[in-house]
Amino acid sequence: MATPAAAPRPSVPAPRRSRLALARARHHSLLRRRTDRWRSVVVQLQVLAALAAAALCALLGMSVYQQGHAHALQQARQLHPVQARIVAQPYGTGAGGEMAQVSWTTTDGRTHQGIAGVPMADQVGDRTQIWLDASGSPASAPASAQDVAGTAVLTGLLTVIGAWSVVVSVGAYARSRLQREDERAWGAEWQVYEPQWSRRA
Repeated sequence: MATPAAAPRPSVPAPRRSRLALARARHHSLLRRRTDRWRSVVVQLQVLAALAAAALCALLGMSVYQQGHAHALQQARQLHPVQARIVAQPYGTGAGGEMAQVSWTTTDGRTHQGIAGVPMADQVGDRTQIWLDASGSPASAPASAQDVAGTAVLTGLLTVIGAWSVVVSVGAYARSRLQREDERAWGAEWQVYEPQWSRRA
């Protein structure tokens, strides 16, 4: 029994079409609907809007950092630090810090007492640094570089998350409108062609 001859193989393999060529073919396909083109436009606009929002929020974060840093420097120029001793048990303020009665000595040798913010781990008898204003009264410490940077990063992140949420919501709404338009068009075409397919005409 003769063995059937194998099918001849081409000497040169068929060229593979690039992704760009496939994308162009799909773009010019006769099956591509007008709503499909609009869906592509919506996706492109969403990507551009997300990138623009990220860039703008980064600039916003940098602006917040610069303003906060300048404000902290201005505060530091108006205040001066002194070493004080905690003379009463610190108590919480509900704002992430503690206050305590402290005592300090000025350059003229006089001792003063007042209420000032202290680190949470300090106890009675510990020495800590406090800040005094021009009148010699305890004041809030100027914001540190870490606090300013944290505020700037948090502001930028929250803003970009909000902006991206808006972009996603608008894109979802636009796609839902296009989907409803496809359903209406399909329903109209079904009313025309279904009787012909089912031979009910």
